[in-house]
Amino acid sequence: MQTVADIMTAKVVSLREHDNLHQARMLLKEHNIRHLPVVSEDGRFLGILSQRDLLNNAFKVVEAYGFSKLDTREQRAEVKDFMDPNCQTMPSSASLVEAGAFFVANKHNCLPVVDDGQLQGIVTSVDFVKLSLHLLQKNQAAVKQR
Repeated sequence: MQTVADIMTAKVVSLREHDNLHQARMLLKEHNIRHLPVVSEDGRFLGILSQRDLLNNAFKVVEAYGFSKLDTREQRAEVKDFMDPNCQTMPSSASLVEAGAFFVANKHNCLPVVDDGQLQGIVTSVDFVKLSLHLLQKNQAAVKQR
């Protein structure tokens, strides 16, 4: 394992920019994930919508209109108005060292993988924990064989 492509999730659950926040919240819940890349009709990466973005909006809606209006307000709100269009991305050929350094330096939890403007996958901090565990187990097995 050398590159981001080796550990990224390639089959990414994503949204379109005109989808609504209620759809986004249901996808996060259904797939037990915290980040949704937003793509155009032709697969061009546009930004990222996080669970935190949805929670911030929900708090504002509940405070202003009450909990009973949350679903209605979310159904009227388009993803494009809440996503982060300026999030950093990394090409699939980037080294795992480079991606790991990104996570440590920026304290972000996800990194969209984009080649030539097209979403290829997503790498999360959990992917690095899984990689670390795999390498530790591999090392432990090698030590036991000696």
